[in-house]
Amino acid sequence: MTSATGAWGAEAGVAPAAAGAGTGARYRPALLTDSADRAVAEAAELLGGWGVEVRPARDLAGGIPALPEARAVVVTTDNPNALREVFAEARHAGVPVVVGCADETGRRRAAELRADDWYFVPATAEEVAARVRTAIARAQPNGAALTDRIERAEYEQMLYDARTGLPTLPVAIERSRAHIKERGEVVVLYLNFVRYSKLEEIYGWEKLDAVLETTAETVREILAESALSASRASVSFTNDADLVLLHVPAPGAQAATDAEIHELASRLERRIAQRLDAAHGDEVAALFDIYVGVAHVYFNPKMRLERLIYRGIREAAMAAKSVEERERARKVADLRTSLRDRLVYVDYHPIVETESRRIFGYEALARGNLRSLRSPEVMFEVAAEADLLWELGRLCRARAIEEMRRLQGDELLFLNVDPHDFADPAFSDVEIGVDDPRRVVIEITERTAIKDYPKFRERLRAFRDAGFRFAVDDAGSGYAGLGSIANLEPDFIKLDMSLINCIDTNFIKQNLVETMVKFARDHGAMVIAEGVERVEEFETVKALGVPLVQGFYLHRPR
Repeated sequence: MTSATGAWGAEAGVAPAAAGAGTGARYRPALLTDSADRAVAEAAELLGGWGVEVRPARDLAGGIPALPEARAVVVTTDNPNALREVFAEARHAGVPVVVGCADETGRRRAAELRADDWYFVPATAEEVAARVRTAIARAQPNGAALTDRIERAEYEQMLYDARTGLPTLPVAIERSRAHIKERGEVVVLYLNFVRYSKLEEIYGWEKLDAVLETTAETVREILAESALSASRASVSFTNDADLVLLHVPAPGAQAATDAEIHELASRLERRIAQRLDAAHGDEVAALFDIYVGVAHVYFNPKMRLERLIYRGIREAAMAAKSVEERERARKVADLRTSLRDRLVYVDYHPIVETESRRIFGYEALARGNLRSLRSPEVMFEVAAEADLLWELGRLCRARAIEEMRRLQGDELLFLNVDPHDFADPAFSDVEIGVDDPRRVVIEITERTAIKDYPKFRERLRAFRDAGFRFAVDDAGSGYAGLGSIANLEPDFIKLDMSLINCIDTNFIKQNLVETMVKFARDHGAMVIAEGVERVEEFETVKALGVPLVQGFYLHRPR
């Protein structure tokens, strides 16, 4: 067998099967891994002189069926796509998986994927060997042991959320039952995290899971520091994106006051936003908002406690919704102020030629000066609710055009325009008002659906005749983007960041992008890969022939 080994694989390569071996030939057991850590190679020796095959993380899953000698897999990558592929292939082959975790987040991800065992890196050879032995034992249950393992896994899944480590609501109620009866009351806090579904829509479920982990950790820290820390409190995860806190005051203590709860909500908002910014970037943090609703529940022995608490949760959720609606009204007022005082600025994100790394152009992304409207998603969401989309679109275009002097040589300006703007009587090539329309690419962003394509194409034709070019944004994110490509015949096709994220380890994404590049080339268009944040992603899209890229790996906005 030819081994695609790393540093240790070269020393302890897997022995090939004996020449001419038949069906009953014996193989030397092997450990398949993506780690070049000496401890892993030494662990294989401690397991009885096993061989070791080291493969890059992206190739590890493919190595499982190719290596029938593999008795276990030790994986240390933190790439979620690569991990899922390894687990899927290992389960199919019946091979146990041990995960080497760099931190607590890695441990929780290993638990979510149902790893057979795990350890924190770095570890000794003895510990790695022990974990592999345990994994093998766990992976080979039968009869009653198998039934017990299944029931235990199902039971644990019902008790705790694998992403956040928080207990489910039934567990939180049971933990608090005796304290509630003793005290005779419980304060229910409902923590409503808005736009978390939007995060999943834009960045994918993996990013949302990571954001939920950061959020849960921060909530636990703040509760430990707050006035509620002296209470007998239990935080529960609602299996969506919200949290419920059951606050039972300690004996002799008063329940949390409205002022304390308001202060807690303010601290939660500030701290979580800071953590999200540090861990996941400004774009994610700008989408974050939290609204806290409160309900006071008094124990009644004639009624089931669960029923009382669930009613309290509904009341608290409605209170949180009321807070959100008041905040909406404030944001509409902020938007009107921004439109009146032109409180919008523009970030220019470079679009770069893949081969030369020369700047090809800039995408103009509008941001609100006021913190409540910093995120363009939030700003346009508020504008839609207030029927101010046309006014906001005009201001954003004007601000972007005012800064065209930033462009050098033949660099292009990519200008975001919603289909809704094409119905604005003021929107025309005259309103855009540039000296050379050939240097402006109108980028169609489908915040609203295109309902009448024939009429829409007529408006586009007037802009084309004036010299403007067009791009379709977020291609690959759904049927709407693909429908736009077919109907609008764009000059540029921008691939959605969810298609580019971890593309170096996802062969399906690679095939899709390769197909899109060929399609675009055949129809005289150019593909732009959005959201390139890692060198592996850049090298992959470059190898696939993508001519233009955009993302924080090459340039930050200027």
